[in-house]
Amino acid sequence: MSTKIVNSIKYIGVLTLVLSSIIACEKDFENVGVGLVDNNLFTPDVETFEVISYNEDLEKSRVDNVTNRLLGVYNHSDFGLLKSSIISQLNLGEIKFSDNMSIDTIILDIPYFATKQKKNSDGTPNFKLDSIVGKQDVEFNIKVHELGTFLNVLDPVDPSKNKKYYSDDTYTRKALLYSGMFKPNKNDTLLEVKRKFLDGKLNTSGKIDSIKKEKLVPSIKIPLDENFFKNNFLNQQNSGTFDSNDSFKNYFRGLIIDANGTDGAMMKLAMSKATVTIYYSNLTDETTTTKDLNGDGDTDDKDVIANQSTTFLLGGVSTSQYTRDYTTSTTNILQKFNSPNKVSGEDKLYVQGAAGSIAVLELFKGIDLNEIREKNWLINQASLTLYVDNPTDTIIPNKLYLYNYDYNSQILDANTERFIGGKLQKDKDNKPLKYEFLITDYISEVLKNDSEAKDISKLAIKTYNQRDKPVNALDTLMRNYSWDAKGVVLKGNSPLTDTKRLKLEIFYTKNNQ
Repeated sequence: MSTKIVNSIKYIGVLTLVLSSIIACEKDFENVGVGLVDNNLFTPDVETFEVISYNEDLEKSRVDNVTNRLLGVYNHSDFGLLKSSIISQLNLGEIKFSDNMSIDTIILDIPYFATKQKKNSDGTPNFKLDSIVGKQDVEFNIKVHELGTFLNVLDPVDPSKNKKYYSDDTYTRKALLYSGMFKPNKNDTLLEVKRKFLDGKLNTSGKIDSIKKEKLVPSIKIPLDENFFKNNFLNQQNSGTFDSNDSFKNYFRGLIIDANGTDGAMMKLAMSKATVTIYYSNLTDETTTTKDLNGDGDTDDKDVIANQSTTFLLGGVSTSQYTRDYTTSTTNILQKFNSPNKVSGEDKLYVQGAAGSIAVLELFKGIDLNEIREKNWLINQASLTLYVDNPTDTIIPNKLYLYNYDYNSQILDANTERFIGGKLQKDKDNKPLKYEFLITDYISEVLKNDSEAKDISKLAIKTYNQRDKPVNALDTLMRNYSWDAKGVVLKGNSPLTDTKRLKLEIFYTKNNQ
């Protein structure tokens, strides 16, 4: 036992000696580190550079390949008037034509984006409409036309590619199917269909069916012209038009839904669930059926009136059309677009989606970059900060996007860093404050003191859209989508006395050797 004790003591002694050596080494390293700092071999510092910034109007943006659409009228004191229309094909629905059919009503149904709330005091459902900007209590006009333009899937010039559609494309409007005043209704969940009697069946006159969807959600319900569908659908039942989806789309090319007025609301709508439903009555001539059509408890319902419906999904090719009127702006925004100050920059920057406007940024303008490169800075962080000009305006984008304007591509940091910024930051009172972008890798490449140093490019800021990003990691080119109607006014680079003006800050470490 005594031998084990002695050996244990030896091991403890050796362990103590090793630990003491490690601690001593750590102290030596700490002393070396302190010596480096004390000797002023490296010094952290920060440099601020002015940024020339100005505005640019966007004539158009991509509007194809998007499931959600804008519809409405939005008048903003800074950005002027925006109107948005929806253009879409219809997919063929299942319909059994009969000489004994009678159309009751045709409803264009487009769901809102909505969040269910606590029920009303009378027990009826209650919703909050999401993704709407503007004045929800102001009426504007909605018109629905038959579309006269065929919407191609493939590009007629290069059929190997899909056709691109832009917000300023023009379309032919044919028969008017509806015109009426409209304003959003958050509790519009019920449709009442008044059934019409067939000849000799007066007892069915005045019957009203209440139609509810399985998933209760408010939607826009627009009645379309019944005579048009009778003449162009029912009376064409033997023409071959309804033999296939392609034949149907070539015959009936779709709908154009226009919004008109001087003020109102702009709605983002769930177009992937939009439908046109034909509610009709049909005098059956079958000896037997699989359903109890007249409610008498059996399925032997020969020569009875069946209340039926068929649904056509809005689908295939769909696009949007944006119309802008900047003359209603109270800030003379049109002059800022037509005559931007590209020499000294602007005091305010206007950034809005839906083919609105962007801010262009010129970094290091008038500065000899080689003089900075020769200093061999180690860039720790580089950032652009843009402050919101009007913190009381809360209807602004939640995120902005920074990209290379000259090449219409992502900047380096978008690929090398998980966080580049651009999200709206708020102050302690929860008011909009600023957007900040980290461009450390981009600036490091620009200021690199070797033959691979990059030329400085103009940058630009736009509203963020997920579809703007390149298709894959090997592609850097931006895609020009922009369907967010929100806009924000930012502080530009002037006046110099404004501490919240746009500027570039570079935090770096310099080698004093």
